Amino acid sequence: MDLPKSTVVNRFIPKEKFYNKTKLNSKIKQLFTDEIEKITWLNKIAPETLNIRAGDYGELQIFEIKLKISNISPAVLKHIDTYIPYPILFIINRSNASKAIISYKENVSKNQDNMKVESYFETGWEKQLNLELKGRSVDEIYKNYLFQIEPSLKNINRTDTKEAVASVKYKYSLQAKIDSINKKIKNELSDSKKQELARERFKLEQERNQP
Repeated sequence: MDLPKSTVVNRFIPKEKFYNKTKLNSKIKQLFTDEIEKITWLNKIAPETLNIRAGDYGELQIFEIKLKISNISPAVLKHIDTYIPYPILFIINRSNASKAIISYKENVSKNQDNMKVESYFETGWEKQLNLELKGRSVDEIYKNYLFQIEPSLKNINRTDTKEAVASVKYKYSLQAKIDSINKKIKNELSDSKKQELARERFKLEQERNQP
């Protein structure tokens, strides 16, 4: 990712900052210790760092997380996301690859410090991430990062990003049910029960495939 120099922060964030200023149970604290080697605040996307407007979101932050292990737990990202009252694009680095992760965060009141963290979307592990900075406002840039990381959002027949995210989340839940039925069919001995499960699966697949 090649971002304008005006957005560069490049500031190390001690993990202890998330321990001391937030409610953190021992399990998540251990995950921070076991999984994360270093957190760096790479960039700040905001009207004061780019010639853009704000919107519902005043800023968008880009954090780099260098891992000790092969992957990161969603609970760790959600804890950081809850602590920072702006959308965050996470760049997750391990020894030989990187991936981008972003959540849909929604303002729940006029006070922007109160934000609800919704579904997470991520790229696969890649040698080099190619995400493009696109948009004339923080909102547009955030939306475009969401759509680049989760291309299926663009295919949803919704004008509102929140609705598109909810629709994709629902399709994920349908796919999980389909996967569960497939396992049941594989282990089922009764032909009549297999047919019943197959009919249930077909209905779910039809619903999943709707625009």
